[in-house]
Amino acid sequence: MPQTAKKPAFAYALLTMTMLLWSTNFVIARAIHGQIGPFGLAFGRWAIALCCLLPFALPRWRAAWPAIRDQWRVLLVLGVFGIGLTNTLVYVAVRSTTATNAIILNSATPVMVLLLGSVYFRQKLGRRQLMGMLAAGAGALLIVLKGNVAGLAGFRFAPGDVLVLAAGLCWAVYTLGLRVLKPSLDPIVMMTALLLVGEAGLLPFFVRETTAAGGFAMLPGMALLWLAYLGVFPSVLAFLMYNRAIAQVGAARAAGFLYLMPAFGALLSILFLGEELHWYHAAGLAAIFSGILLSSLARRPRTASESLAGQQVAKRAEQG
Repeated sequence: MPQTAKKPAFAYALLTMTMLLWSTNFVIARAIHGQIGPFGLAFGRWAIALCCLLPFALPRWRAAWPAIRDQWRVLLVLGVFGIGLTNTLVYVAVRSTTATNAIILNSATPVMVLLLGSVYFRQKLGRRQLMGMLAAGAGALLIVLKGNVAGLAGFRFAPGDVLVLAAGLCWAVYTLGLRVLKPSLDPIVMMTALLLVGEAGLLPFFVRETTAAGGFAMLPGMALLWLAYLGVFPSVLAFLMYNRAIAQVGAARAAGFLYLMPAFGALLSILFLGEELHWYHAAGLAAIFSGILLSSLARRPRTASESLAGQQVAKRAEQG
């Protein structure tokens, strides 16, 4: 029993670290987007991640092949939506929309996860879970709007905003798709397979972008270092932690942690860009963590299949 109790806490720690790493991803991507195109950034990032995983995945590949062959359709969907599309759409979007718009619209992603889960998996959302999501979302908006809530009335759609929403929908599909995977597949092999799918999809767009730019050009040294960082930490480590956390606590509970990204982004700006700490940072963080805590303490949503299984167990217990 104590061992089971530790699992959610460990999963929540993994999710928190994941959101911190992904927050650095967007900060760095914005910093170097003028030196590398969106498809080059996505392709290069995942190529580095793939090089990191291949030495560990190849010795296990043969043993894992039956599980890969059995679940290749799910892996294909996860690779396309999670690796090929989500971040690439955001990289393209930030060229034609403001960072504020992107973060506000990205706040719709947890809601998409819950809505798709309720439709596809018939998850019933508890009242405390909904209240927690609203509190966390309000905290994220408070930070993004710098405490000026009235500024939301002046929100205007930019050309890239649709791409941000599409990226959120792709991430919701990826998050919920992880639930379909059978636990028999080695996580390193699974991540490698997803990267291979994503890179295959990105390759023609990367080649087209490179050709249009006049051919391949070597990046400056600092940009290469940042690209290497993106390929290792927000890609390999963060995705492995996220996948494991989803397997332990489910997509619905993990969704609220996505609201930590604008909060961490604000903190990173304070630490590394010299911005000042304001009241809305503290208030927003308090609302986000309160919302996550409220959602985490709520009862885990049960699917129709889980409810049926529970009824069958209870019935057999009565007969015994």
